[in-house]
Amino acid sequence: MQRTPQAPSPASLSAAGRAELRGLAAALKAAKPGESVHGARRRIKRVRSLLRLLKETLGEERFAAANTSLGNAADALAGQRRAEALVAAAGRLGGGYKGRAAWQSLAEAHAAESEAGGGLAPARAAIAEALSVLAAPRLPRGPSPAVAAAFLKTYRRARKRLRHGFETGDAEALHTARKHVIHHLHHLDLLRDHLRRTDSRLAALERLRGALGDLNDLDELSQLGAAAGRPLPEPAARSMAKHRAQLLARAEASAERLFRLKPEAFRKRIGAMWETKQR
Repeated sequence: MQRTPQAPSPASLSAAGRAELRGLAAALKAAKPGESVHGARRRIKRVRSLLRLLKETLGEERFAAANTSLGNAADALAGQRRAEALVAAAGRLGGGYKGRAAWQSLAEAHAAESEAGGGLAPARAAIAEALSVLAAPRLPRGPSPAVAAAFLKTYRRARKRLRHGFETGDAEALHTARKHVIHHLHHLDLLRDHLRRTDSRLAALERLRGALGDLNDLDELSQLGAAAGRPLPEPAARSMAKHRAQLLARAEASAERLFRLKPEAFRKRIGAMWETKQR
C-alpha cells in the first residue's frame, strides 16, 4: 500500500537551514570585494523562507531574532546587488544603441559610486547571529501541522498580493508581491519530497520570479533616471516603456495560471494534506 506523504519535521527543516547558513558563511568568507553577491542574497532569501515554515514552532521571539539578522545580512549586500542588477537591466533594454545608451550610462555611473564589497563584513556577522539563534532550540522530530499551515498561508498571501499588484500597476506593490512569490517558490522546493506534482510548477515559478525581478530592476532604473534631474532622450524613454509593458503582460499571464486556484483548492491539488502522526 502506498504510504501517505508526511510533513517534514521542524527538526529536519532547522537542520537544513543551519547547513545552508554554514555554507553561506563559508562562501562570504571566501568572497572578494567586487564579486557578485547575487547568489548570496538568493541563499539568504531561501533561509528566510524556511524560517516562515518554522515560525510557530520557533516562537515569535526566536523567529524575529533570526529573521532580523538575515534581513540585516541581505541589507548589507543590497547596494552592491542593486548596482549589478541595474547595469544588467540597462543592457537588456531594446531599441538599439540609442534606446540603451542613456540607461547604461546612468547604471554604470551608479555602480561606480557603489562601494564594492563594503557589505561583506556586516553580512558575515549577521549570518553568524542567525545561525546561533537557529541552533539554540530543540525542535520536534515528528511531522507538524504548523508546517502545512505556513505553506498554505504563503500561497494565500502571494495570490492576494499579485492580484493587488496587477490591479494597481504600482511598482512597490509588485515588488512586495514578488517577495511572496519567492517565499512560495522556496517552500515548494523545500517540501518537494512531501508534495505532488511540483517540478513543472517550480519551473514556472522561477520564470515568474525572473519576470517580476526584471520588472523591478526596470522600475529602479527609472527611479534612477528621475533622480538624475535631466530628461532622457526619447528613444530611451520609448525603449523603457515598451520593455516594461512586455514584462508586465508576461508576468500577469504567468501569475494568473499559477495562482488561479483558491487556497483550499490548491491545497487539495498539491497534496498538502499531511498526516500529523507518525505511523
